[in-house]
Amino acid sequence: MVSLLIAVVLMAIVFDYINGFHDAANAIATVVSTGVLPIRTAVFLAGILNFLGAITGTAVAKTIATGFADPSTVTQAVVLAALIGASTWNIITWWFGIPSSSSHALVGGLAGAVVAHSGLSAFKWGALVQKVLVPLVASPTIGFVVAFFTMVGLMWIARGHWKRPVLMGLWAVAFVVLIWALWNGPAIGLALSRSTLETRIVLGLGVAFLIAVPVLYGARPSIVQAHSRRLQLLSAAMMAFGHGSNDAQKSMGIITLALVAFMTNGHAQPEWMPAWVMPADADHVPTWVIFSCALAIALGTAAGGTRIIKTMGTKIIRITPIQGFAAETAGALTILGASHLGIPVSTTHVINASIMGVGASRRVSAVRWGVAGNILIAWVVTLPFSAGLAFVTMKILAFFGA
Repeated sequence: MVSLLIAVVLMAIVFDYINGFHDAANAIATVVSTGVLPIRTAVFLAGILNFLGAITGTAVAKTIATGFADPSTVTQAVVLAALIGASTWNIITWWFGIPSSSSHALVGGLAGAVVAHSGLSAFKWGALVQKVLVPLVASPTIGFVVAFFTMVGLMWIARGHWKRPVLMGLWAVAFVVLIWALWNGPAIGLALSRSTLETRIVLGLGVAFLIAVPVLYGARPSIVQAHSRRLQLLSAAMMAFGHGSNDAQKSMGIITLALVAFMTNGHAQPEWMPAWVMPADADHVPTWVIFSCALAIALGTAAGGTRIIKTMGTKIIRITPIQGFAAETAGALTILGASHLGIPVSTTHVINASIMGVGASRRVSAVRWGVAGNILIAWVVTLPFSAGLAFVTMKILAFFGA
């Protein structure tokens, strides 16, 4: 049984690696397609930021570990079947350049494997609705809307459509807030020290946006282009950080589920295994799991994902640097918010919807809705297809006595 547990852990790390190169495009498609960074530099930086994002929290991992199935009804074979089903679907969609969701593939795989092993009642379908299906609709919608209005606001600034008295009024408010912040510096510093990293990043993005206002206001197109390329470096970095903070935690959660299930089902921890390997319960993700998954997704991202980068960066809409900044900012804010709440959203869905949002802000016909429709179909079929693959895998493993 210990050997099967080791196989599950290794398979989870392999899935995390596959997730990295499958979803590399989420963070860097726009920054590559706009020519701000060459692809090898972009994937290397995205890998580093994925690692940093992955070690910032475990809220999503806890949701995966306890939210969809009771560890007492889960065996190592169930987790292994879920991982094989999800990984198979990821490889299929990566091969055809389809930006599907690794998150939904994993949840679908877990559902199929649990049902195959213990029946329909063993899976928490209510959690599937609340934690997956509702965010499946809500997170891309939020990304689309935020990207749309961010892009509209940036274009108004760049074209000088805001009246200067209005602009001066906004800066007067900002100046008052700055004075207040300096006056209450110690209290604000204490509050920031107690805040989450996601909160600080959101504040940082807000400050960056305010800095962009005087720089871009009424500027010539060449100046807008040059400064947008610099701003896009920041937004792409935050997008990669957000991707790591959400996606790597799913593998952490599945490994923690396997470890807790091993102990819950009455198996004794081997004497040669250090005590720190096993978690106290499903709410405690071991440190070695956090760093292993963070490293796996970072290396996977560094391996690249040029097939999907081409789909996201050029086939949906031709992205300009300022559009890339708007899309990545909207995507990063949405994903970081979900990570803070422990919701395993699809970073793929969010950034795709954000790209569509910036395209629609220019004109509806700017988005190639045929390609977008094909991507939407992939979103819908990921859950049932990965569940089906995991279901069949579980039956095969059960046939061989696993």
